[in-house]
Amino acid sequence: YKEGIHHRVLYGIVLFSFLLIAMAVLGSGFFLRDISKVTLDICLSCVTLGGLLVPFFFAINLIAGDIEKRTLFTILSRPVSRGQYILGKFFGLLILTAVIMGILTFTSVIAVEVGKYVFSASYFTTYSLQYTLLSIVASFLGITLLISCVILWSSITTSPFLATLLSLATYVIGQTSEDIVRFLSLQGQGVSIAPIFKKTMIVAQYVFPNFASFDLKLQAAHGILIASNHIFFLLLYAVMYVTIILTMTILFFSKRDLA
Repeated sequence: YKEGIHHRVLYGIVLFSFLLIAMAVLGSGFFLRDISKVTLDICLSCVTLGGLLVPFFFAINLIAGDIEKRTLFTILSRPVSRGQYILGKFFGLLILTAVIMGILTFTSVIAVEVGKYVFSASYFTTYSLQYTLLSIVASFLGITLLISCVILWSSITTSPFLATLLSLATYVIGQTSEDIVRFLSLQGQGVSIAPIFKKTMIVAQYVFPNFASFDLKLQAAHGILIASNHIFFLLLYAVMYVTIILTMTILFFSKRDLA
């Protein structure tokens, strides 16, 4: 967490948050009938993007960087187990993600209030602070799940580039597998799809985390009800999946030859 706080990218996040206000308010002015929707779309997308910077820019190079700089051996020479090392990295990245998304969430709320002042509160009748915050919580849970996957790939592979590819592939599959399976189930007559491809996608849907289910930006932007029990289900899903992935990570990393 301290390493991330002192990283220059975090200062870029703060600057980005101020640009978010101007971009969201000024950009939404071109869509007079959808000012509220466009403002929230931009704000929520930027909050999620800020959170995604952590797994893709910080997490991937952490373990590889510690091994390359020999920092890991100094840490493990103390009364710190490999499992504690992995958990420390995970929770440090989790706190860093919460701080970044918290800054951007606060900025997004300001952007909405500025939009109400510049245009009119009548354009924001569908805006709900509760649904907006629930959407951000869901995004945070999805990024938490992604961080655990990134740490898994980083602990298995020896190349940061390969860990990046595996992490990116995991994220893409998790975002699209559900839609692909739904599309395959609705195939029209005369369309032939190989059975092996169907089975592969079904397996991928259950093996890889379903990141698409954590994307509630559309509901929040339109003011559609986001049930609390749905967030609870996402929390339960994320906790179970993260627990399994971190357990696998600790097992693999404990047996890895670091020399």
